[in-house]
Amino acid sequence: MKSVLSVFFAVCVWINLSWAQWTQINNNLGSLKITGVARVGTTIYAGTSDKGLFCSTDNGNSWSTYSGNDTLPSLNINGIDGDMSGLGIFIYTQTGMALLQPPISLYVAPFVQTLANKDLTLYRQYQSPSRRRIVGTKNAGLYFTDDDATWTEGIGIPAGASKNIRGFMCQDITVLALAGTENGAFISTDRGNSWTAANTGLSGNALKINNMFSIFALTSNGLYLTSLTAFTSWTTAVPTGDFRACASDLISGKYYFFGNNVGTSIDLNTSQIATIPLGGISGGVITSALLYGTDIFVGTETGGVFRAQLSVLTGVNERNELPNDFNLSQNYPNPFNPTTTISFRLPSKSYVSLKVFDALGREVSILVSKELTAGKYSEQWNPGSLPSGMYFYRLQAGNYSETRKLVLLK
Repeated sequence: MKSVLSVFFAVCVWINLSWAQWTQINNNLGSLKITGVARVGTTIYAGTSDKGLFCSTDNGNSWSTYSGNDTLPSLNINGIDGDMSGLGIFIYTQTGMALLQPPISLYVAPFVQTLANKDLTLYRQYQSPSRRRIVGTKNAGLYFTDDDATWTEGIGIPAGASKNIRGFMCQDITVLALAGTENGAFISTDRGNSWTAANTGLSGNALKINNMFSIFALTSNGLYLTSLTAFTSWTTAVPTGDFRACASDLISGKYYFFGNNVGTSIDLNTSQIATIPLGGISGGVITSALLYGTDIFVGTETGGVFRAQLSVLTGVNERNELPNDFNLSQNYPNPFNPTTTISFRLPSKSYVSLKVFDALGREVSILVSKELTAGKYSEQWNPGSLPSGMYFYRLQAGNYSETRKLVLLK
């Protein structure tokens, strides 16, 4: 893929989009503070600050109290996010966390019970060469465990606001980890044992790390971007604004950011930045966001949940828009087990070859080998009995050729 990071901010264009038609969808939610929105299948879940979990099976038109709330560690939910499989959500509360993975009922893992009722904000884990679980807390820093019994606090994060962990990501390949706090960013090069400040180029606090394929820092004073491999410095994407939430479309490369009376979209493929209109939204700061189908959902501090059509926000029907160039996206999830999705786009009719190779360059799978019309495509790869390790996938279409890495962890 062409390097986006090197040219991204030199060619950014600000566009004022048409007035958005946000609709409040609070049937049975009232004015509860929403701390997170996420989806499993066709069900949307909303976490609240003191009433537990709510769910909707009709695209947010009506909500009901989740039937398993009585098994949550606490009804005071700090946030929710998706698990690595994409089939469930983690629920972080004031006294621990739980995993919801339908049709299995709400589950509190035994390792969670060894956390001594920590006020949790996130959970991540290293998979290779051995599993290490890491949790972030409110006002108590980061902890890790290798045996699911003994938890050790990572050293180097000073007392005070830095102990309030707002975001986190880690990579198996480089073993790098990045944490966002209310007092800047911190980096670890030893799987979370020790941490040092990593704030070069950053401005603002209340740092949340968006950890998809491009690493954004959401702060009280703008949006910032860093390298997927270095994490050593930050580049300004948007110089002002108090940002708190992000939703992303991994296929199109579009990111949608929200916060305190601010909305911004960034397209990494076209290097375009646009203002998202917020007309119709009430309820103070936007705390969370979810992209689902052709809609965007946002949760607020005092106004519940709001919904808008993506086509209204952008002025075009993005789902039907034909690409204007070739592109091969990073597979998702990555690392993965047992399957992953590879997406690509074609600006014109082309004969397409999409193949997977092992680390020695041997072909192990052919996903596509035929002529395709212009459009956006996604292919799922199941490696079957292939061993864990690094693989490569290559897209060839006309004169275009691009190769990316993926990691299988079993």
